[in-house]
Amino acid sequence: MKAVVYNGPWKMSLEDLPKPEPKEGEVLLRMDAVGICGSDVHGFTGESGRRAPGMVMGHEAVGTVVGKGPGVTGPDIGKRVAVYNIIADVAPTPEEGDPSFLNKKIIGVNLGKRGAMAEYLAIPAENALIVPEGVDPAIGLLTEPIGIVTHGFHRLAAKNISAEKVAIVGSGTIGLSALLVAREQKSSAIAVLDTIPEKARRAASFGGIPVIVETSDSLESVSAKVQSALGDKPDLVIDAVGSKGSFAQCVKLVRPGGAVLLIGNLAKEVALPLQDVVSNEISFIGTYGFDRAAFADALAMVPRIKKELATFIEGRCTLEETPAVMTRLAKGEQQALKIVIEFPK
Repeated sequence: MKAVVYNGPWKMSLEDLPKPEPKEGEVLLRMDAVGICGSDVHGFTGESGRRAPGMVMGHEAVGTVVGKGPGVTGPDIGKRVAVYNIIADVAPTPEEGDPSFLNKKIIGVNLGKRGAMAEYLAIPAENALIVPEGVDPAIGLLTEPIGIVTHGFHRLAAKNISAEKVAIVGSGTIGLSALLVAREQKSSAIAVLDTIPEKARRAASFGGIPVIVETSDSLESVSAKVQSALGDKPDLVIDAVGSKGSFAQCVKLVRPGGAVLLIGNLAKEVALPLQDVVSNEISFIGTYGFDRAAFADALAMVPRIKKELATFIEGRCTLEETPAVMTRLAKGEQQALKIVIEFPK
């Protein structure tokens, strides 16, 4: 089969690899659509350090079942499925992939040749969740960012935290996904902040209130804008960026007694205004990735939000074109909320 192999920072090539054989309990998928994630781009440049040379990337994926290993009862041959990419809650062995940075085995992230930027992929049958009827493969792969936010809301619910008024810092893929999930959670008013006007305004078409942050704005002036947009301070602020600046803004935005959901994690360290946090009784909830329950809930949500999710897709390419597209994305020569790798039928 053809696969795109990462060979080190800024190096990627299309190669011939053995077509996988499904083992006991596994299904073989012929890939239909694979997303190029921002984490793939950061791995490609070496910036994140979270990809190892010799591996196949690709963790946002939808495929069709074309083979079953021993002991598999379902899903059936011909079913289109979304890939829940966490196959074990233990780090891979050095023979399987790179065990150095994650204590989970994740397809396309730390499992060597087991990634979705390939014509075929073998996965445990329990990780193949049937895509609802009427959902295009390119839309189905966006279950992943919706799942990330859904997991965050599951974490909030476990702590009995709900929100009428929500502010979301950042209107990229995760920020807009947060808007869609918050809308599903029946939040009454949702503001979305961004420094790029067209990105912020995009939230309006999703039912959000855009708030444009100017470079000259102080934390206090941004907070005033949000309070004016929502009619009050938000009960919940979602940091979809994870920078030092976005964290500081979240602390300033949230009402006393409110919560900040931390999804973005660009900065390794941030300053904590301890007296403000303690005096205002602010809760911080960190969330990372998703579990199977969140992924399944997100997949069930996709048919209701597929029209909005379709607008995420701003580019398409073939497997052969992927190395060049990855390079353009890394250089900033191409901008897109989501680019989808498509495969011939």
